[in-house]
Amino acid sequence: MSAKAQVVLEQIRALPISDQRALLLDLEQRIGQKPAPGSGELYGEPLTDEDIEQSARVTFQMLDEEEKQNPRRSCVRRNRK
Repeated sequence: MSAKAQVVLEQIRALPISDQRALLLDLEQRIGQKPAPGSGELYGEPLTDEDIEQSARVTFQMLDEEEKQNPRRSCVRRNRK
């Protein structure tokens, strides 16, 4: 990833979760469109282990931030007896 893209990514991470989601939806609509089935075109390059790891890291970071904002929605109950 270029240095410019990394700066943009850091700016996105600083946004509230709702803005991050809205941005994700907009980006998916703009650049995430898959080719029609049977067109013979591949959709992007195969994911590497690093791609998957980064995606998981971002996903869990977003989930952690959501949980901090609303701990009652957490699916893990602590100190339950």
